[in-house]
Amino acid sequence: MEIMHRKIQRRTALVLTFCTLGIVALGGRLAYIQFSAHDMQGHDLVASAVEQRREKFELDSGRGDILDRHGASLTGSKISGIVVLPVWQHNLERPKINELALLLNTSTEHLLAALQEKTEPFLLRLPDMSGNKRVVKLTPEQSEKVRALNLTGIYAKEVKVRYDDLSLARHTVGFLGEDPNLVANTWGGKYPLDEQIGKMGLEFQYQEELRGLGISRTIAYYSDNAARPINGLGIRESTEQNPSLSVKTTLDHDIQRSVEQAMDRYGMNKAAVIVLDAETEDVLAMSSRPNYDQTKPVDGDQYPVNRALKANFPGSIFKAVIAQAALETGVVSPTDRFECPGYIEIGDGRLNCWTKHGTVTAEQAFAESCNVAFAQMAMKLGRAEIDTYAKKFGLGAAVGMTSGAQSQFYGEDPGSVFLKEGSSDRFLANTGIGQEDVRTTPLQAAHLMAIFANNGMAREPRLVQSLHTPDGLLYKDFDTAERKQVIDRQAAYQVKKWMREVVASPDGTAHILSKAQFPVAGKTGTAQTGDPNANHQWFAGFGPVDKPKYVVVVMAESATGTRATEQVALQIFNALPNP
Repeated sequence: MEIMHRKIQRRTALVLTFCTLGIVALGGRLAYIQFSAHDMQGHDLVASAVEQRREKFELDSGRGDILDRHGASLTGSKISGIVVLPVWQHNLERPKINELALLLNTSTEHLLAALQEKTEPFLLRLPDMSGNKRVVKLTPEQSEKVRALNLTGIYAKEVKVRYDDLSLARHTVGFLGEDPNLVANTWGGKYPLDEQIGKMGLEFQYQEELRGLGISRTIAYYSDNAARPINGLGIRESTEQNPSLSVKTTLDHDIQRSVEQAMDRYGMNKAAVIVLDAETEDVLAMSSRPNYDQTKPVDGDQYPVNRALKANFPGSIFKAVIAQAALETGVVSPTDRFECPGYIEIGDGRLNCWTKHGTVTAEQAFAESCNVAFAQMAMKLGRAEIDTYAKKFGLGAAVGMTSGAQSQFYGEDPGSVFLKEGSSDRFLANTGIGQEDVRTTPLQAAHLMAIFANNGMAREPRLVQSLHTPDGLLYKDFDTAERKQVIDRQAAYQVKKWMREVVASPDGTAHILSKAQFPVAGKTGTAQTGDPNANHQWFAGFGPVDKPKYVVVVMAESATGTRATEQVALQIFNALPNP
């Protein structure tokens, strides 16, 4: 028993000795780091500690711009604004604050409330006449007067604002934000975890090219634990070289603006518009609603949705594919007649038409969007032929141009034509009118219309045309895709004539577009959603008919009430430059 007791004492003494040595070693290490070692594995610990207390505001991030086809920036502009560093609160000079309020045509109370909006550096915003907060933009004279006030923490500075209240093509451009997981998983952890990176759209797709080497121009200060400025370090501005690239898109700033104005005028809440150059398939405008604030883009965990690249039931837009397939294979001729009593019996069920058309030719059936006629055509064609012709139009796959292995279109949905097995008459009939498994994006619908506009020849929709250096020199070019004949020219020309009747005929479903500044052809679509009070509404078309220059697609998702798609399309066509 005594021997066992001595063994326990020795073991206890040994454990205590090791613990004591460990504590002494740890204390020595901490003392070495605290008093002697400033460099650990290549990092200056003192500098790192100070840097953690650095509060900064980017006057110019140095990030490359996203430009329209003419070089106009879609990522903000330079303004003279007021940069607020929260150190002003520790140096409050009330008489000067009163003077500043008077200078900015606001009350001292409004100004103080705005100055306390954030605890980190920010750009001053004040309420406008409508009560909406807007970034304060100074005139040169105001800038001089603000500087003359010499207020600590409140500075008149030239700032490059990436996004503002007038930013266009927001879903296409995307936004920036901090995302350590994205940095780690997508970019291999090669950026600082707190860096603002592209998280959607072109900002994400061209993150590497736009980023360059990081921050170019900042104003910063250093603070203690109580957020007070550290004496001796002061407020400093810094400039770094940043050879980033700019992304020149195919978008046209003026056309994009007219598209967004048309959508907002008609209150399109869940919608998308695409405008293509009919010949090149360059995207001239791409817009989605609802819009979002690029400075506060995420609602909970929900990102903004670019509905121009999201697939939905196309409804009767798909009848253009059926018409081409039926004419090219000889299943139907333009003079064939169909009897539409307002429905068609198929097996043990009934497929309804939107109205009773009576006796119509194939051409009239297309112009008036007769479901009965196109259900019959689809059943005659069969699954294999429908699938073959859908693929010729690029349906069921992404159609946007790729740069190497990278798509120019962020998150483009491939859509679908057939997902389930089977080829029953009912299944084929529903497919023939753009329901069942058929899903297309507005971009795919625009590509389809471009093929008809060019009598069966196709390219690929292009969004980015080139990359440029900071001094404007061409760095890399993305040429338009080679044009290929993908469907029969004569049959395509026939369908093109039918599309013209959709607009020109008084009974055509898009007759309102006969008021456009030049002759337009196209197709409307109305697709069921499962909600009897809401439908997906489409118009897809092109003009001028004789020498097509523009393709316009308008889609309203789960729309209720009066159709607005054709009204929006009409306003867009009438705002386009007359070729």
